[in-house]
Amino acid sequence: MAGEHKSGGVVRWVLWFILGEFVLIAVLTPMLGKGAIEWLVRTEREMSLSQIGFDATLWVEKTGWRMYAALFRDTSIEKAVYEFFIPNQEQLKDSRGMEALGANLYFPMVQAGLDSLFSSCQRFLVRLSMIALWLPAVPIVLIPAIWDGMLSWRRKQYSFDYPSPLVHGWSARVALWLTFGTPFALMLPVPIPPLVFPFLFILLAFALMLLASHTMKRI
Repeated sequence: MAGEHKSGGVVRWVLWFILGEFVLIAVLTPMLGKGAIEWLVRTEREMSLSQIGFDATLWVEKTGWRMYAALFRDTSIEKAVYEFFIPNQEQLKDSRGMEALGANLYFPMVQAGLDSLFSSCQRFLVRLSMIALWLPAVPIVLIPAIWDGMLSWRRKQYSFDYPSPLVHGWSARVALWLTFGTPFALMLPVPIPPLVFPFLFILLAFALMLLASHTMKRI
């Protein structure tokens, strides 16, 4: 019962986190204006060019935009969402006397919100492509770290060295936060340098090494 209550609390927390992030994207970003999204894209692109070079940046941007086009434009999802919330000129003419209703406030606000939402989805996929760029190097970091942790755990079984439950618990939390928190962080409306991602992989490898090393001797 306690385990079910704890897992249910985690699920509710994750759902509230997702809801809060979409509120942040849909409400806060339009208040900052369209220039905020343009500044975000420009800043990340300049960071990428200076840190990983032109060819890698070009591959990341192209891959991200292709995924966005395949998911939202080729499937007409983007068009359908805009048409659902914002009337076209023919619909405004058919309204008969209510053509200007919401034209000065409501519809521009909705337009800004949708622009921010889809721009955030675009940046999410571009950042996801950035992670994919570093994936070939991940086994080089993770496998030795996990192997070292397992050997350390095995050595503790035949010695008086005692694994720490505190270190085991915190390393498990860090690994969990990095694994499930990174996709949420990719939606944040702040510039993310490309070199952040290999640092996160190194941190994950270190957490998994400690997790394996400080597992209880008898499991």
